[in-house]
Amino acid sequence: MSYYTVKNGIVGILNALGLIESTETEDFSEASANESGNAFIIKCASGEMLEPDSETLADRFYDKQKWEVKVLFSKSSQNDIINRDEMHEDKDAILRELDDPTNWRGFVRHLKYSSWEVTENKSNFILTVTLLVSDTYTY
Repeated sequence: MSYYTVKNGIVGILNALGLIESTETEDFSEASANESGNAFIIKCASGEMLEPDSETLADRFYDKQKWEVKVLFSKSSQNDIINRDEMHEDKDAILRELDDPTNWRGFVRHLKYSSWEVTENKSNFILTVTLLVSDTYTY
């Protein structure tokens, strides 16, 4: 497979949840107000070669990749608890969809979420989901 195959596959899963890719590439420091709650940043953070298994043929190898997805959620001083609860409800839906093999089986060998984290600042929450992806390269 390739970078774009994996990225487009993950983006497709997130788009099905009503999320759109942000114009931001690293964080949401310049994000517009309408990106809150429906925008994400996706990046491939790292990769390493998986040890071959008994099914490995001489013309392929497996790349274990780490991907990060960040989703922006709004916050206000009047309803932080409600916003936090809604963010966690959305997080649960995102994890379910990303972890469901029927959603990723067509574009990667394996996809599993490894962790999630919520960071908070004065105006928003940022959910960061770390995914472990096994991709197959054929040559």
